[in-house]
Amino acid sequence: MELVKTSDFKKIYNDMSFQFPATELKSYESFQKILGENYLAYDVIEGGIPVGYIILFVRQNFIFIDYVAIFKEFHSKGYGGKILETLKDKFNSKKGCFLEVEKPDENSPNTLRRIKFYQKHDAEKLAVNYLYPNENGFLPMDLYYIKYSAPAEYQEMKNFFGELFETVHGDLAHSKEILRKIFN
Repeated sequence: MELVKTSDFKKIYNDMSFQFPATELKSYESFQKILGENYLAYDVIEGGIPVGYIILFVRQNFIFIDYVAIFKEFHSKGYGGKILETLKDKFNSKKGCFLEVEKPDENSPNTLRRIKFYQKHDAEKLAVNYLYPNENGFLPMDLYYIKYSAPAEYQEMKNFFGELFETVHGDLAHSKEILRKIFN
């Protein structure tokens, strides 16, 4: 994994426009504002060739995968699992990793496939009514956790998501209200 320079982020954003629903995607300008010390974009490189990317929030005792994708021509070649293993190695001082996942939908087999993939890599669904803030309000999602060294305690998780929402969703006027709905 190689850190992406803000000036080189356009290629990733163009791919994100195809791989992620519009309701889950921030504007390019929003990314330009928040990419920095705690919100990081990485190219995933294999044999000198970019095969995908991951965008993370890193703070306190945890990391949060905001976006992860493999370029279409490299799908189903094991790169997703390699990314999750690389994160465990790179951030082994952290307690674990959070990720948000669409609710399972029998009419959308990709949602079921993603959930199965994350569960295969030790992600456990948390008993949290998670809401992803977006420009239209929010999108109900499930929150998963991959334990590296310790479970996520409620107060620690609440503090972490407070910082995450301030950094990643702070441009949305209703983000604090949504955070309160999650951790009431």
